[in-house]
Amino acid sequence: MIREEDLQAAVSEGIIDQAQAVRLSHLARLRRQAAPFATGDVAAEDSRPVDPDDERFRLIGGFNDVFVTIGVGLLAAALLGLMRLLGLGEAFALTGLVAAWGLAEWFSRRMRLALPSIALAVMFVASAGFLAALATDLLAQQAGIRGEARQGWLLIGGGLAGALAARLHHWRFRVPIDAAITAAGCVTVLAGLLTLVDPRLVEDHLAALAFVVGVGIFLFAMRADMSDPRRLTRRSDSAFWLHLLAAPLIVHPTIQLATGGIGDIGTGKALVVLVLFVLLGLVALVIDRRALIVSGLSYAGIAIAYLLAQRLEGGLGLPLTLLGLAVVVLGLSAGWRALRTLVVSRLPLGALAERLPPVASQGLS
Repeated sequence: MIREEDLQAAVSEGIIDQAQAVRLSHLARLRRQAAPFATGDVAAEDSRPVDPDDERFRLIGGFNDVFVTIGVGLLAAALLGLMRLLGLGEAFALTGLVAAWGLAEWFSRRMRLALPSIALAVMFVASAGFLAALATDLLAQQAGIRGEARQGWLLIGGGLAGALAARLHHWRFRVPIDAAITAAGCVTVLAGLLTLVDPRLVEDHLAALAFVVGVGIFLFAMRADMSDPRRLTRRSDSAFWLHLLAAPLIVHPTIQLATGGIGDIGTGKALVVLVLFVLLGLVALVIDRRALIVSGLSYAGIAIAYLLAQRLEGGLGLPLTLLGLAVVVLGLSAGWRALRTLVVSRLPLGALAERLPPVASQGLS
């Protein structure tokens, strides 16, 4: 019998990748559940239902991941220091680009180390974006472009290069975070285009634009999620990072647009914030992603603290607020599966329910 630690060891050795490990684990569980007889500790441990609600993604497979990531950070700092010392500050980006790709060939493609792969992906894309921004700036100077128009072209050049670099990196190494990095590059390009159209457009309508962009990224994430409702492939991992990027772009503008800002919060605004937090939590339950809840926690905390401060004295508001948020987070964590089954099964989702992570087969254990 292959155990989970055996599969993870095989991933670390480059024998299989993480998606294959998840699929093998899933197949083994299904076969054990289908067995007519099971005895002893094996039955107790392995007869658990497959749980997409765990929202699993691989970040650290062992301390070696952390060790290698520290090495990548030290390498980046060393390259930057050496290039500046030699008077070749701009060459840092090119050196970082080459170094990130070369290291990814070993640590990402062969060893399948998750955390170093994320660090190397960010290093590669950031280097590509910086190089493109430098080239764009040089061309803008030669063309006599100044001010906000120059800034717009810099955003377009850097964002486009970053998005293309992320796609190239994903084609070669299949690192899930590449999808979110690509989306961030596209957002940067859009900001540059809007700056060229009207320099004040982004500044004057920042909340509305951020909301639209966040919803767009959210829809891409949902497309990936719905193609893999049991979360057995890399598409689910990519969707995780897309949701992580989309959540603050949705939550913060929603609160801003609904309340006009909570700097002068009152009872009415506090109640609106709490209602929005509950609605976002409902969406999070339905799609089985927690990013929206995490992004809204700070606003919920501010609203609860204000309401408590109106009724309590002696500085009890802050500790009680933190206690309340802790109860919400821990309660959701402990009862997520049961709550999903209770809520989702009662919503008129129709055919959409078949494309969401299942609840009926999970039970309430």
